[in-house]
Amino acid sequence: MTRATIATHRYSVIKVGDLDIHYELADYTQPWRTDPLPTFLLYHGYARNMLFWQSWVPLLAGDYRVLRFDTRGCGETTKPAGGSVYTFDQLAGDAMGLMDALGIERVHWVGESSGGIVGMTAALNHADRLQSLTLCDTPVKRAPEIASTYTLGESTRAAAFAKYGLGGWCRKTLSYRIDMSKASPELCEWYIAQMDKTPIHVANGIDKMVAEGDLWPRLPDIRTPTLILGGDRSIIANESHRGAMRERMPRAKIVAFEGYGHGVNLLAPERCVAEIRAFVRDL
Repeated sequence: MTRATIATHRYSVIKVGDLDIHYELADYTQPWRTDPLPTFLLYHGYARNMLFWQSWVPLLAGDYRVLRFDTRGCGETTKPAGGSVYTFDQLAGDAMGLMDALGIERVHWVGESSGGIVGMTAALNHADRLQSLTLCDTPVKRAPEIASTYTLGESTRAAAFAKYGLGGWCRKTLSYRIDMSKASPELCEWYIAQMDKTPIHVANGIDKMVAEGDLWPRLPDIRTPTLILGGDRSIIANESHRGAMRERMPRAKIVAFEGYGHGVNLLAPERCVAEIRAFVRDL
């Protein structure tokens, strides 16, 4: 049996609304524990999948349940038809539906990049379901310079996808999404191959949602204790951006990883988890 086959058999699928959600709920806690088990929900970023959290599961699952899943249109979860509209409210609702289906009342939400924006939306719409919120390299909205850079000289990002394919586009823009000075060549190639699995029509739909999203006016309404993690050299979620978020979010704490660019969830998972554990312990 190949490693890929073993991985496929480990995961489950559950019906939630119009989706068949591909997920894993890992629990390696002591079987004799009688106290309620806290659950971490790990939400991946744009056009990615739950495998981007692979190294986090063993770091958390001995003390917590760990829920990760392929989000709408990504990985092995249902792919909506071309032209489907995506919204952050919808994606947050998908996560709540999955929690309901699995009998999970509350979670510590960890979102990477745009997955953090979904988490902030969940904190606004479903505040009673989140115990804490962690944002890894998460911008509140897309910066204009990033929007133009990502089009690779084409009129739109959709045109760039059509010209290069999603994998080719990812290769040409990867340095914005992960600090390539700290990432191995193998990690970079794996990253590109995983994003290339996302259908272009899904990538276009999610991109439109991200481009139009702006939670800036609503940040003061987020009362969930929030940990903001990121590399101090990140281009997408830079120091001034993180500082502005902190000023507008009443219960937020910032931890900047010195010398790191974007992608701390992949490049420094042990430190990320250590910071989250300390944050949760102090709540």
